[in-house]
Amino acid sequence: LPDDDPVLVADRRHAARVLAERARIASESFRRSGSDWDEMRALDLPATAVEQALLSLLPEGDIGRLLDIGTGTGRLLELLAPRVSIALGVDASRAMLALARARLAKPGLTHCAVRQADMYRLPLGDAGYDLVVLHMVLHHAEDPASVLAEAARVLKPGGRLVVVDLAAHDPAATARLAFRWPGFTDAHMAALTRAAGLQTAPALAVPGTLETRLWPALRGAAFPAPQVALLDTQS
Repeated sequence: LPDDDPVLVADRRHAARVLAERARIASESFRRSGSDWDEMRALDLPATAVEQALLSLLPEGDIGRLLDIGTGTGRLLELLAPRVSIALGVDASRAMLALARARLAKPGLTHCAVRQADMYRLPLGDAGYDLVVLHMVLHHAEDPASVLAEAARVLKPGGRLVVVDLAAHDPAATARLAFRWPGFTDAHMAALTRAAGLQTAPALAVPGTLETRLWPALRGAAFPAPQVALLDTQS
């Protein structure tokens, strides 16, 4: 069968998700922290500084409808709840969704919900969200371009995407965690977001044990069809 056979492509994506989930669940910090777990703290990264940087990229006032792809334990839904009218988090992991539901069972979070979904084929209509966030997700993705294409599809015209992920680093630093990508350069991320039909904006950097970067992008009023980008995986 050719490498691009749809069944093989789907199998590779599923295998990558399984490996990432096994690494996540197996981590000592996950077992110890439960619903307070997140990958940034597991990597000893400055989670609070990254959250503040994310907030600085968002407009003042009510943001509208939020979609958090790869929501994990739902921390971003909790963080952004005061700024949004409706928030939905999706994740492929039942274990993570159970923790997210426990986190969201608090006063003031009734407009937040989570559901199981495949980030490559979101069970959502086109142009439904004002803000889409991918927080520490893309380095696990077998096909980041397809994830971004789906994120762009569900954005409203004028909507905003924010990708939060690791800057490019030595793969040995995260080898134990079964990452698919050793972070991303600005050039690589810009190529991915443009291929999804989005307009790029300057990134923010948050220093730490490993540098974290936030890449914002916008969907224009005229939304072009995503283009397949052939990218240098080492760039």
